[in-house]
Amino acid sequence: MCLCGMMAPEYETLPAQMQDAVIRFFDENEAWLTRVLKQGRESGTLEFVGSPRETARMIISGLEGAMLVTRPFGNISRFQGAADRMLASLRTGSTEAEHVRITSGRVPRPT
Repeated sequence: MCLCGMMAPEYETLPAQMQDAVIRFFDENEAWLTRVLKQGRESGTLEFVGSPRETARMIISGLEGAMLVTRPFGNISRFQGAADRMLASLRTGSTEAEHVRITSGRVPRPT
């Protein structure tokens, strides 16, 4: 589970310093993913509707939601299926299986 995803529902009850850390986590990941999406669109390897920032927000929200929904089932395949499908919908010119193989764990992480 994503620690900040777990804290976000309790945001209003968190001390100010923790609230800032949660916001910073989401902002930094959104900025990183926006850059990755922009680069992918420019290189022709990713295709999506809307701006890179809107798409980054959709992906982060979708993945955070998938983590929350998966948790009570105790079955990671629920999350993996949602994540794979979301990522596959962005890739151009490849099969879904090929896209998952390309992106699984190989995208640079935010610094």
